[in-house]
Amino acid sequence: MFLIFWALYFGFFYINTYARNVIGFSDLEAVNLLLLTSAVGVPVRPLLGYTADRYLGPINTLIPSALILGLMIYCWAAVHSRGAMYAFAVMYGIATGATQGIFVGSLASLTKDLSKTGTRFGMVCSILAFATLAGPPIAGALIQQDGGRYLTAQIWGGTAVVLGSLTLGLARVAESGWRWRVKI
Repeated sequence: MFLIFWALYFGFFYINTYARNVIGFSDLEAVNLLLLTSAVGVPVRPLLGYTADRYLGPINTLIPSALILGLMIYCWAAVHSRGAMYAFAVMYGIATGATQGIFVGSLASLTKDLSKTGTRFGMVCSILAFATLAGPPIAGALIQQDGGRYLTAQIWGGTAVVLGSLTLGLARVAESGWRWRVKI
């Protein structure tokens, strides 16, 4: 999860500056784009939670959600028009909403002894706090080092999230083996 949260907020911090500096959005349009990104993630959270609870299991839902998020960050590099920027903002918002929304259920599902759920959640969130604190400044440093271009930061963000989702996939295999019909 550290790798996923390391790059998760990169898009939220830089989508409006990318829209303004690269695409040519006004300041108001760029802020509205950020609001759109945040808003579209709201309805996907309960839908994904229902799907995880009813059919797949939270870990089995989190892995593809995180993988899609990583792929969306890679796709950001191909955005060069206003329409593509809006489409990216919507898809990125859905992907981040899905990943953030299913994370808590996934963490709870890993805890066998329910009396330790609060302790585990506190420890994991403490570690993830460092990831979310360090990720956006790292992306900013990469953008600055690349002369204001975002490609290096986009590759870093996509790679971090994809590696995080692959790590989750390996943890899932370690927990339940290669059986795919296991709800975990």
